[in-house]
Amino acid sequence: MAGSKRNSMVLSPGSDNVVIALRPFQEGESIEGVSASEPIRQYHKMALTDIGQDQPVYKYGQIIGYATEPISAGSWIHTHNIGMGQLMEVDVTDIATEIPEPLPAIEDRYFMGYRSPDGRAGTRNYILIGSTVDCSARVVQMVLDEFERKKGDYTRRYPNVDGIVGLTHDSGCGLVTLSEGHKQQNRTIQNLMEHPNVGGRAIVQLGCEKGQAAVIFGEDRLVAVEGGVDHTEDTMPVITIQEEGGTWNTVDRIVNYVERTLLPRANRRRRTLIPASGLILATQCGGSNANSGFTANAAIGYASDLLVRCGGAAFIGETTETFGAGHLLTRRARTKEVGQAYLDFVSNYRTYLARGEGTPENNLAYGNMEGGLSTIAEKALGSVAKGGTTALNWAVDYAEQITEKGFGFMNSPAFDPASCTGQTAGGAQIGIFSTGAGSCFGGILIPWMKIVSNSDTFERLEDMEVNAGGIAEGVDSFEDVGRLIFEYTLAMASGAKTYSEKIGYSVVNIWDKGVVT
Repeated sequence: MAGSKRNSMVLSPGSDNVVIALRPFQEGESIEGVSASEPIRQYHKMALTDIGQDQPVYKYGQIIGYATEPISAGSWIHTHNIGMGQLMEVDVTDIATEIPEPLPAIEDRYFMGYRSPDGRAGTRNYILIGSTVDCSARVVQMVLDEFERKKGDYTRRYPNVDGIVGLTHDSGCGLVTLSEGHKQQNRTIQNLMEHPNVGGRAIVQLGCEKGQAAVIFGEDRLVAVEGGVDHTEDTMPVITIQEEGGTWNTVDRIVNYVERTLLPRANRRRRTLIPASGLILATQCGGSNANSGFTANAAIGYASDLLVRCGGAAFIGETTETFGAGHLLTRRARTKEVGQAYLDFVSNYRTYLARGEGTPENNLAYGNMEGGLSTIAEKALGSVAKGGTTALNWAVDYAEQITEKGFGFMNSPAFDPASCTGQTAGGAQIGIFSTGAGSCFGGILIPWMKIVSNSDTFERLEDMEVNAGGIAEGVDSFEDVGRLIFEYTLAMASGAKTYSEKIGYSVVNIWDKGVVT
């Protein structure tokens, strides 16, 4: 999409009947021969033509909704006069009908990363202390507090260790045993504890919970936490509070084990040259606005294509933020089975939302609407743009380990902390976070680079890494910004820190799908 100069409006493709204001427009100001009939807020839409009631509104060459009342040319278009309408009733039927040809391969790009014993690549070197249940979460936090007090000592003595972090959550016992929700929670915990960015680990259980370590990891893999005893990489060190004699006894045992065993072991890990094909890139949206789709997300999509061309994997999630744009995924599915897998996730998510009296059509947040997004379809078109242009090669459920290359999809919520946690559990070692209003997010175990859709937010918030606002201003192309994001990705994979890492922002939130007993 061609951009106009800053402080003007962005023109959409020829089939579109709206423009986007890059600054507030006053009544009477004109663009393309159309005068604004009322004030148009920054990043919001103005009608280029008269649009009759129940007629479609086009943006990006796609329908983003239907007019709920007659709209005159020059009018402000937003939630007061546009809705999903017929889009709520559309079934996606085109599967694997427009499979893209593979893009030319890139074979000479590398990063400096870690090799795990199972052959996977890592980008960080953390020690991870996890809890099986909320009843053991306090012990984990107390362990972290002990090491926070000793941080100066261990960072000086073990400079190759990126940090000691905790995996805690507020469940682990209330879910129906081995129900879908329970198995999803166990899968998330297991895959996070076994992530390639983990150089040392231990799991803490109370002892009587449903989420037993033996259920999560397998009885044959469990070994007792013992200070000074070095276990193999295939084992899972476990400690049980009820057997250890209580809180402080457990804390002391874990601290001793970390100091005598895990820190020295993790410190021996060294970065080595690894092809970019070893990377799995997770992409996420948060605080999106009307610019996101054609600036930040389009540039991220270009970077995703570059990584796929290198033989790596890149994927989107947020199932509810693909509603209204799912056809753009299914048409490019590599096989009918992959396309159907995505549609099954969508169908199941609708059922899940209904349990909570929700629908996918009401998923816009306050910040989204303030930023000019009017329907979930409009937001979804921008969200899907993060996936670039290559074939949809695979689709997996939440926190399932990713084993295939190319562009893919993970079934996950739009709630950023839960979605990002699932993406990390799936094996992503790098994350890219697109935002319009701004975000401070940082997730457990992997770096999350912030790409902002507009220069105003970039200049206002210190947490951002890359400004894509120049695309709307006509001073940058999305290809140029995409290449910058790709190079930044390789730098992060090699150890460069994001802002959220530098300030210690590390959120974990496991998507709880289960019924509590």
